Amino acid sequence: MTDRGLVVVGSGPGGLAAVRAFREQDADTAVTMITADPHPPYSRPPLTKDFAQGSTDLDDLWLTEPGWFDAQRVELRLGTSVTGLDTARQQLRLADGTSLTYANLVLATGSRPSPLPVPGGEDPDLIYVRDLASGHRLRDLSGSAGGRVAVIGSGFIGCEAAASLAMNGVQVVLVSAEALPQGERLGPDAGREISSWLSAAGVELLLGTPLAALRRRDGDFELELTDGAALRVREVIAAGGAHPAVELAERSGLTLEQGGVQVDASLRTSAPHVFAVGDIAFAEHPAAGRHLRVEHWGDAEQHGTVAGTVAAGGTARWEDPPGFWSSIGERTLKYAAWGDGYDESEFSGAPDRWRVWYRRGSEICGVLTHNDDDAYARGQRLLNDRS
Repeated sequence: MTDRGLVVVGSGPGGLAAVRAFREQDADTAVTMITADPHPPYSRPPLTKDFAQGSTDLDDLWLTEPGWFDAQRVELRLGTSVTGLDTARQQLRLADGTSLTYANLVLATGSRPSPLPVPGGEDPDLIYVRDLASGHRLRDLSGSAGGRVAVIGSGFIGCEAAASLAMNGVQVVLVSAEALPQGERLGPDAGREISSWLSAAGVELLLGTPLAALRRRDGDFELELTDGAALRVREVIAAGGAHPAVELAERSGLTLEQGGVQVDASLRTSAPHVFAVGDIAFAEHPAAGRHLRVEHWGDAEQHGTVAGTVAAGGTARWEDPPGFWSSIGERTLKYAAWGDGYDESEFSGAPDRWRVWYRRGSEICGVLTHNDDDAYARGQRLLNDRS
């Protein structure tokens, strides 16, 4: 058994931000980062955008400089899985049979792609864009010849990947149960704009037609849709969403709610000395006046910064309004919102510059913009000033 001061499980933005924040406060206490990923921390958002398009190289993805972990005296354990957590003993069990004790623990285990819930959805050759290996597979599609590629799902991962590949000359068909891309989340007006962007990029849209089944045939995939249509494609990108990786937290008895680990505004869980950040956190937000679970890169970084600061003995809370940016082809969306629903949406603007305001009752609860940074900044202020 080995003793460690701070242990971080996960190498995404939340985990790395926790390490950085802790080291800024405490230069001496031992720090260990454990990740099942074989690579040091890297940026995932470009995998469906710049990296898929070939305009970003691998060296641009790394989140730290070579030698950073050694310079900060942080032990980085790559390709290492955590199999158990005993919060009473403050101890982790690793897949290699060893144990690790901690003074403070940050869980930053992120999300896992949700399997396609149809016959054939377990096919191991489906591309789930979540890590560097799958990012390379997506990028390689642009350099291979012949045949269509299907994207299943019209969330941001699906829309970004479809537009990126189509811009590189790949024949892409996007299949979704939604009548409009992101229509259920962002409303019909935004959905129509995103639909027009995808069409302009060369993506064939089959909307309102859920996938019923898929099978292999002569090296290709044959897709069956619920309306009886059949498609034959060479590759399938499964973009049907993700679910938080809370299995370790659940087995250890941490309090879960709304599919995430319940934490306060300082990211503390129900167990002493244990924090949860990023996708898995169902976190109290003082301005919202309730707990929220968000899956945004920037919010994961904020969570990690708060948790690392508090673990080092400082004081911090998650206070910034949640939000993200998304690039679909050559166009960018900026979104700031509580993200847990709205009563009505109001669209205004023109195709080259617009915004959508979201309201719950009489209050603004979010804003989505394209080329309107003034509205985006105003939306952030309105959310942040909510009492």
